[in-house]
Amino acid sequence: MANKYRVKCPGCGEVMDILASGTCPKCGVMLDVNQPGMLKIYRMGNFVGSAVGYGIYINDQPCGHVGDRQTVMIPLPYGTYKLHMTAGMTRKCNDLTFTVSPEDRLICVKVHLKMGFIQNTLVPERVDPSTMPE
Repeated sequence: MANKYRVKCPGCGEVMDILASGTCPKCGVMLDVNQPGMLKIYRMGNFVGSAVGYGIYINDQPCGHVGDRQTVMIPLPYGTYKLHMTAGMTRKCNDLTFTVSPEDRLICVKVHLKMGFIQNTLVPERVDPSTMPE
């Protein structure tokens, strides 16, 4: 199965999953999946809120959602980023800061929901690529 990449159109801001570089179907701007780095997010399964997508925000910009037991791949240029995630009314997240560099091109993250007494927290954790599902 071919990889799908999550991209945000620089022209219209539409977030979409695509198989390869091409043009935005909404505004025609060129979309490039050939970035030097890749953020790979896996949402670990949880019976609580399994029907609700976890919102993905990179540097406070919305980047779509990730479903239960789903993997999302987001191409990124070199730089430092903050990953924040939400789920329904849950806005509390242990934000993850990471840097994409020539030495560290693939950033793998597993995210899970930590149940709390008053409020739940989303916890994205950086992991070794070998622990990621296919």
